[in-house]
Amino acid sequence: MFKEHRKVLIFMEKNSKWKTFEDMTAKCYKTLDNGNIIKECWYGAFDTLLEIMEEERVRNPGSFEELADIDQRTENKYNVQGWVDDYFKKLNSAGDFDRIYKDGLRLIDAFEWRRQSPAQIRMRVMNAMKRLGMNEAATRYSEEWVGEEPDDMNALFAALIFQKKGKESESKVGE
Repeated sequence: MFKEHRKVLIFMEKNSKWKTFEDMTAKCYKTLDNGNIIKECWYGAFDTLLEIMEEERVRNPGSFEELADIDQRTENKYNVQGWVDDYFKKLNSAGDFDRIYKDGLRLIDAFEWRRQSPAQIRMRVMNAMKRLGMNEAATRYSEEWVGEEPDDMNALFAALIFQKKGKESESKVGE
């Protein structure tokens, strides 16, 4: 098992985009906040990460079914899960709800999420939808989530919140 794991790690390391991702993420953390740096570092690193996943899956089908698989297979060299969490926090603090919405959906679609739950990302997506005035879409999304994961308390909680917010918005329009 260890030998196979090491083979995958060496194979992945041959993708030069890992070095690009590593350099970009280091720059993200070292540079002061401003709009251009967010676009250059954080957006670019996120896009690079998804490109790496696509390329690795072409080379090695079935790899990276879960976000956690990246850290496991790279022996946590890039701390991808931590970086992704920081990325969404950075977008939130910058008020970039459009990017949270779009990149959250991209990330959810990029993995199978069988062992790991994307609940935190889904909540971020729905909150971004709310901030963008997409109340009906947030309500539908929460209902779809409940349909996909009926035992997930986060999904049930989100559906209740967004249904209530949708009704509040409707009553304000009617006044």
